[in-house]
Amino acid sequence: MLQSVYIENIALIKRLSFEPGAGFCAFTGETGAGKSIIVDSLGLLCGARSDRELIRTGEDEALVEGMFYVNDAPTLKALAENETEPDEDGSITVTRRIGRDGRSVAKINGRNVPLSRLRAVASLLMSIHGQQDTQAFADTARQRMMLDSFAGNGAELGEYARRYADYRATEAKINALSEDERERETRLDMLKYRVNELESAAVYKGEKAELEAERRLLANSEKIISRCGAAYDALYLREGSAAEQIKEAADGIASLSGIIPEADGLSERLENAKYEIMDIADALKEYTGSDGEDTAARLDEVETRLETIKRLELKYRAEADGFAELLDSWKSELEAFENRDEELAKLNELIAKQKKALAAAAKELTLTRAAAAKKLCGRVTEELCALDMPAVVFRVELRRKDFAPDGADECEFMISANKGEEPRPMAKIASGGELSRIMLCLKCVFADTESIGTLIFDEIDSGISGSTSEKIGIRLKKAAGGGRTQVICVTHSAILASRADHHYKISKSERNGRTETRVEALDRDGRRNELARIIGGLDITEAVLKTADELLERCSAD
Repeated sequence: MLQSVYIENIALIKRLSFEPGAGFCAFTGETGAGKSIIVDSLGLLCGARSDRELIRTGEDEALVEGMFYVNDAPTLKALAENETEPDEDGSITVTRRIGRDGRSVAKINGRNVPLSRLRAVASLLMSIHGQQDTQAFADTARQRMMLDSFAGNGAELGEYARRYADYRATEAKINALSEDERERETRLDMLKYRVNELESAAVYKGEKAELEAERRLLANSEKIISRCGAAYDALYLREGSAAEQIKEAADGIASLSGIIPEADGLSERLENAKYEIMDIADALKEYTGSDGEDTAARLDEVETRLETIKRLELKYRAEADGFAELLDSWKSELEAFENRDEELAKLNELIAKQKKALAAAAKELTLTRAAAAKKLCGRVTEELCALDMPAVVFRVELRRKDFAPDGADECEFMISANKGEEPRPMAKIASGGELSRIMLCLKCVFADTESIGTLIFDEIDSGISGSTSEKIGIRLKKAAGGGRTQVICVTHSAILASRADHHYKISKSERNGRTETRVEALDRDGRRNELARIIGGLDITEAVLKTADELLERCSAD
């Protein structure tokens, strides 16, 4: 819910901050004090179109910032789907800055976001009747989700979703096999050519590395023969070679055995060195001459083979060691093409069964919605009658549609605001105080299933009697759910305001030659005086104050 609000340079507001409490909050004040300005400012946080006329005279830009606290799982999940997560303390800060040059900047937790993202995220946090709230309820997809939530048909929805996913997967396979015959033949010819080319090339795993190593040897063959031959001669072949000199040294040291303590050990180490040198010489001997192979011809063969492999790698955008896997995938696809008719027959048989199962799941889902719609209409009608609106008709219309991810039903809330009129979609009915009360009824009915934390009603009591105001106040308190939801209501009704958990007074005063709006949280005495002002206007008598006391006492007793 909304934790705090900061507004700067909006109309009469220079700088204003307030912290609305949890539960039912009433905002009152004299006409022109700035109540609508505050609602308009909150509307900017919800993504409403920016109007440079809102910017305070003499200022270049305006700012609105709201901090929300979120901890319920459905809202957190929906926020994650919109790539938004609260900070560690569960808070989300939404900022909107508008400039006189027409620029508008939106931020969520300090990060710039497009206005569409701001609207999506804000609609999960706060709804304002007359702007976001009406639009949200008027959206048929939202209405369908609300009906499903009211129905508690999660199991039926899950079963349908699984059936639908299976059906669409099989449908996709059939479409792939049933593509244009000419395209199919072209693909078939291409696969055959590719398979034949890779099979003919017969590149085995590791061949490229072996050829590159061999190419290095062949390209340096003369150097290898020369250097290895010279080393072989120096180590073993020529007179006075390293092997002979070490043998002579070993024999000389051996003759000192028993004379010097280290003689035997040193002689043995020299013998080992001699054998190590002879082993090295034997290894070098293999590189000291040609085995009769034409080195230049073999180098040409290796280069040609490597060029072939490189060409295939570039052509098929794959490493040589992956050719085997690539070939297997093409063979599998080729086999599927060649067995297309048989596979298509199997898939058509399968999808017929899946469609039957899907239709059964859709029917079960429709039954849950139809039962819930009937119950919902009864509940909403009860609420409407309780608010002295017996002529208003509410109806949930379910219409058949093709299979879709959410079922085979179109759902739409229909309302007739006046006796004798046919119910029409909510998006097409006029706004006003009457529509506000309809929205309140819906909010009360969906109080346990809707997860929006902050609900705002602007002058919901317009043009109604005192008794109806009291009933609206009772329902606003009910919608707040004991603090579970934050309900903010801008009102001119003392009866309605007396029902609030928190009362805020909006007033204006002159400062430095300019008029400024401010918000004040009222204590018990402050509420008494404000209610008296609403009841009596300028003439605040003892009788009026007593009436205000009675309202507060009666509401506290309830």
